[in-house]
Amino acid sequence: MLCQVCHQPGLRFLCDRCRSRLRPASERVLGDGLRLVAAFEHTGPAARLIHHLKYRGVGGYEELVAETLARRLPKIPITPVPRALSRRLKYGVDPTRLLADALAGRMGVPVLSLLLPPIHNPRRAGGDHQRPVPRFRVRRGIRFPIILLDDVVTTGATILSAASSIGGEVVALAVAANVVPTVSTLR
Repeated sequence: MLCQVCHQPGLRFLCDRCRSRLRPASERVLGDGLRLVAAFEHTGPAARLIHHLKYRGVGGYEELVAETLARRLPKIPITPVPRALSRRLKYGVDPTRLLADALAGRMGVPVLSLLLPPIHNPRRAGGDHQRPVPRFRVRRGIRFPIILLDDVVTTGATILSAASSIGGEVVALAVAANVVPTVSTLR
């Protein structure tokens, strides 16, 4: 097996050297006080691994993220922020669903597909954050607390749009990787 980051031979999808370069992410507060828990900073190996998962469907990273996040979140149902249908068809994968399944399996909680994805939304990844934020529709009313899960947070606009669609039952936000803000958002 080759390391997914440096391509050196090894026994796992990520060699010890690249694993040691993963930087744990600090918690942030987004929007109206929603706690954001991220597995890693979106740099180095973490950025490469999430890119491989999102655009090539290469797995393994979701288990590492689940292992890291499971002990930091309450044991309540998880709702993934769905990928736009056009990108799910283009790349053949919904990375957030893979992350949600891995995390829910580790925590022993259900995954609830409560949000309907947009058919298409302009790409916001890669630094073009002037484009419109996706709008989500809710499949059914939610009367219990949930964790909202996405793959990467940069500005927080997408996950906050999803949270506002759901309403007041979102307890925490969780992501595989978090772009580190230049100013702390913890209060």
